[in-house]
Amino acid sequence: MPTMTPRPRLAKLLEQRCFFVFLALLALLVTMPFVVDSLLGRALVGLLNLLILVTAVAAVGRSRLSFLVAVALGLPTLAFQLLALASGLPGYLTLSWSFGAAFYAYAIAHLLHYVLRRDNMTADKLYGAVAAYIMIAIFWAYLFGVLQYFHPGAFALYGAPTLMNLADLIFYSFTVLTTAGFGDITPVLIQSRFPTILEAVTGVMYVAILIARLTGVYPVVGPKP
Repeated sequence: MPTMTPRPRLAKLLEQRCFFVFLALLALLVTMPFVVDSLLGRALVGLLNLLILVTAVAAVGRSRLSFLVAVALGLPTLAFQLLALASGLPGYLTLSWSFGAAFYAYAIAHLLHYVLRRDNMTADKLYGAVAAYIMIAIFWAYLFGVLQYFHPGAFALYGAPTLMNLADLIFYSFTVLTTAGFGDITPVLIQSRFPTILEAVTGVMYVAILIARLTGVYPVVGPKP
């Protein structure tokens, strides 16, 4: 009985590149609540973010230019994060989140181009679709973080205006994207309410477009009427 040699095994493993991006995003979401309150933990989260996004772009971009653009967006994200941790100045943190939002938007565009292009649907593409969905939530979290810098009191926690950290913003973003709406964090100002509406619409449209794409790829099985 033929056995798979190490080289084909490695090649098959590398084909699942979006699966590893998906696992890294899950690791980020699981570890963030436990490390976000410490300076070292926030630095590690920033570094993990950088590695996730560069890996995602490198995995599906497949060009030197896309990789260089990813690095050009990722390095300022991490650098301003470290400056914010060292100085405590919110302006540096806002710059880090601004570059982070641009970085996530770039990575999402590459992932969706890979997932939605017209060829065979694979398990790796499905992992890419889920990874892109998680990235969309984190992208909006960064935007909300920038928003609250320019509009203090944009969000309230249990009715009290609060300056939220990244973990809180990601939690809020997921409740909006999935339309769960727990209600503990609420948009107070009009400047935060309308972006919240846009994210909710994005979440619904993403699922609808993905289902339409899958319907077009997989043929209907069974006798014709």
